[in-house]
This record gives sequence, structure tokens and C-alpha cells, in this order.
Amino acid sequence: MQFELSILTAAEYEFVDAALASWEGVACHSPFPVRALGFSDRDQFWSEIERLRQLASVGAVVTDLEAARVLFLSELAFGSDLFGAGIEFRYVSPFSDEEALAALRALQRKLYTHSGAKALFRPELYPDPE
Repeated sequence: MQFELSILTAAEYEFVDAALASWEGVACHSPFPVRALGFSDRDQFWSEIERLRQLASVGAVVTDLEAARVLFLSELAFGSDLFGAGIEFRYVSPFSDEEALAALRALQRKLYTHSGAKALFRPELYPDPE
């Protein structure tokens, strides 16, 4: 499945950009997304962050895996104080918590798919469906 990031509103795009940018700032100390998403090191992870930011900025058509990465990293950046920006998100973005939550919920409605979620992590992490 493919997604057109051009369907994002200006506020949703701004939220995504702030969330992804936080991985190079206040959220950069966590090893969790780097390893969990299968990147070999932080440089590879940061290159992917920049690539996803660029794709979002031009409203590109992306795969379900890319859309899932945008969504997951945005969720984690905003919502997790352990792994993301968490309570500091309001300091690194133009959003209040209420505005950020509204933008995140809109993104979840637009970008979530089961296949994207399953593609996000290594297959061996999923139980055998038998």
C-alpha cells in the first residue's frame, strides 16, 4: 500500500517535522528506536530521519513501511518521556499538548495500517499465527 503525504494538513506536517526533528535533539539519547527499527547505528537512523522529513516536506508518495515509521517516530517523540521528547516536546515544537495530541490523532487515522505496523519491526519479533 502507498500513502500520499500530500494529504497531511499544514498542522499535521508541522507536527511530523517537529517530531522527526526531535530525534536529532532532545530525543537523540535513546537507543530504543535505533535498534528496534533495525538500524545498525545512529548515523543510519539519522539519515532515515532526514529522508523521511524530506519526503514529508514535498508530500511524497511513501510505502506503508515509511508511513509507519513516520507515525511511530511521531508517536514516540511526542508521547514518551523515556524514549522520545515527551514533556519537552512543547519546547521543541510550536504545539501545546492539546494541539499536538489532536495532530497525532489525525495522523493515526490517516497513516495507520496493520501491514505497516507489522513491517515496522523485525519479523521474528512477531508470534507465529498458528
